[in-house]
Amino acid sequence: MKHFYISFLLLFTTLLGYAQLTPPDDLQAYYNTVNFTKTGLELKADLSAVTTAKHVKYLSYTPEVWEALKVTDLDPTNSDNVLLVYGYDDTDGSTSTDRSRSKNNNGGSTGQWNREHIYPKSLGTPNLGESGPGSDALMLRPSDIARNSDRGNLKFADGTGTSFQTTDGWYPGDEWKGDCARIIMYMYIRYGEQCLPSNVGFGSSANTPDEMIDLFLEWNVEDPVSDFEKQRNAYHGDTSNTYAQGNRNPFIDNPYLATAIWGGDAAQNLWDGNTAEEDTEAPTMPTDLAYSDVTETSATLTWTAATDNVAVASYNIFMDGTFLTKAYTNSITISDLTAETTYAFSVSTEDAAGNTSATTAAITLTTSEAIVYEYCTSESFENITGNINTYYDEVSWTGDNGLEWTATDARIDQTIDNSKAICVRDGVLSATETSGGIRALTVTTLRVFSGGSGTFDLVVNGTVVGQIPYSEYEETTTIENINIAGDVTIVFNNKATSSDRVVIDNLAWTCYENTNSDYCTEESFTNLTSTQDINDSQYADRTWTGDNGLEWSATGARIDLSNNSSKVITIRNGVLTAPETSGGIGSLTVTTLRTFSGGSGTFDLVVNGSVVGQIPYGEEELTTTLEDINVSGTVAVVLNNISSTSDRVMIDDLKWTCYDAALSIEEDTLSNIKVYPNPMNSTLNIALPNGNATQISIYNMLGKRVISKTIQANTSIDTKNLQSGVYILRMTQDNATITKKLIKN
Repeated sequence: MKHFYISFLLLFTTLLGYAQLTPPDDLQAYYNTVNFTKTGLELKADLSAVTTAKHVKYLSYTPEVWEALKVTDLDPTNSDNVLLVYGYDDTDGSTSTDRSRSKNNNGGSTGQWNREHIYPKSLGTPNLGESGPGSDALMLRPSDIARNSDRGNLKFADGTGTSFQTTDGWYPGDEWKGDCARIIMYMYIRYGEQCLPSNVGFGSSANTPDEMIDLFLEWNVEDPVSDFEKQRNAYHGDTSNTYAQGNRNPFIDNPYLATAIWGGDAAQNLWDGNTAEEDTEAPTMPTDLAYSDVTETSATLTWTAATDNVAVASYNIFMDGTFLTKAYTNSITISDLTAETTYAFSVSTEDAAGNTSATTAAITLTTSEAIVYEYCTSESFENITGNINTYYDEVSWTGDNGLEWTATDARIDQTIDNSKAICVRDGVLSATETSGGIRALTVTTLRVFSGGSGTFDLVVNGTVVGQIPYSEYEETTTIENINIAGDVTIVFNNKATSSDRVVIDNLAWTCYENTNSDYCTEESFTNLTSTQDINDSQYADRTWTGDNGLEWSATGARIDLSNNSSKVITIRNGVLTAPETSGGIGSLTVTTLRTFSGGSGTFDLVVNGSVVGQIPYGEEELTTTLEDINVSGTVAVVLNNISSTSDRVMIDDLKWTCYDAALSIEEDTLSNIKVYPNPMNSTLNIALPNGNATQISIYNMLGKRVISKTIQANTSIDTKNLQSGVYILRMTQDNATITKKLIKN
């Protein structure tokens, strides 16, 4: 029966055949040497011959390719711009994700566009170089410099959404995957063995007669030809155009040619035998337009996806009635808004033929009040003194705010924009301890000389809280939501490549004061992030960096749910775990809510391996505080669902107070110290409940200590020379310390 089935299938396929292929009148002359009754490798050979023969002008990589791209890749909505391959958002504040940019803003600096080799030069056999295949304008596309660098020479891999680096390679994005597939097909028939599809993508060639892989055939089907691709093809096919090569990409003229050669699911047929007439039917209008995550400068819009008789191509986003940008999924984050401002947003749908739906009714939102953060510490590196050495050594100096800085394996002769900076090779940059905490850190980096790109670890109080990237282009990076209060030490180390020489400049961080200073650790679950290849709604293992820089983990957890518009972690048959952290635990507070169906029950609260209490949950939201846990030192905190393997429980707003048995009496004494008046004018009074020696330090919001003295009795401190503003008072007895916020009128 097996042999009979195969024979029948082959007979059926032969009888069914392929759609009739007859080019339209305007392409008859171009393809007059191709026999379109052929299929498979015979058709491939005919298309290869005409594509090669018609390629009569070979463009120079510089300047002709630049000039060609400025003509062929114009943004259909703005003829002063070019479209950037892999781009998807012009409003998120990041140039690396831009989809459109001035056609004249090309070059080699951050924020400019350069020439992306869709088929990377180094993956050719041999290397494509910068002539012939390496300067083929049908293969080259404008791309943001940083986005181009992110792709590098990674092979294409499957994915969904906007462009990103997968675990295997590079996904170009839903909008661009068809473009890339058809370019790879073109390079294969034009340059043969030098440009094998199997060398540039992850997929199988088991069901094709040569080295074409299924990945590109699938992308050719899933992402139909756009008018933008047709625009490029038409230019190069007309030899009267200044920078035209003379040849065309046949798979843009008709994607179904790929099906006729390599098989697979039927692609769009733009010629005779097409299953649909010219598409004049408009897509449906998006519904359920809503907003969320509104900040002082951004907001997220979401809507229910529209439908179309062929396929939805994009969504048009309007702000205050004016076109703003396009989206390629049913959500978008709008950035660069103004604080405390009301905006009206609406959305329409567009298909590949250019048909558009009606526009939704506008929804209005108001951005939140501007939050002004002062820099607690800033470092310009201007105070570095000594010989401008070109060798690497340990360098120490007193910084802008009086902090003592040290850099190992560093040199001081390099600059960024003519500003003095520190250059670190295989070393560490660190500052001495300073008060005021840290909320967010900003720094500028630039790799000099030869090398690659990579990251530094940003370490606060011994914990990695983020990565600082560097590359051959100047980059300014801000890491938000570090949110560590009190005294902090800042270190840059563990650079990705020990031989890279990286210049660091304009380093600054904002202060952070825990508004509820009783809590040692707080977790809002705001920083939950998606994991590649795992849906947010899937119950799986999750890891993320929490509000205090702790590395949290959860098993049997999903991250797509929210409670009162607040992100939560939802545990089914799993465990929520915080890593070991210092400071002990006095009491713990957490909010729970069972979602979907199920019953009520409890989690065990486990500290250092011992159950110290139960956290209840049910169909109503519960906020529970377990008092008098009182475990000193380093603690590991775990919530373990012991009641049910099927209940799905949301967990939010988890926090605990510090506890140190040895210091509890001393801290009680410190908390009884009276400090008045507050706000103060010219004098601050401190009343001690005992005669113990107490170190008094007052810091401004730049982290600089402005007053320091030791007292053993009630004392009045002269503050008339302090400027008006906010200060931090730090009082220490023996090993116990407390801080208070002061205001100077």
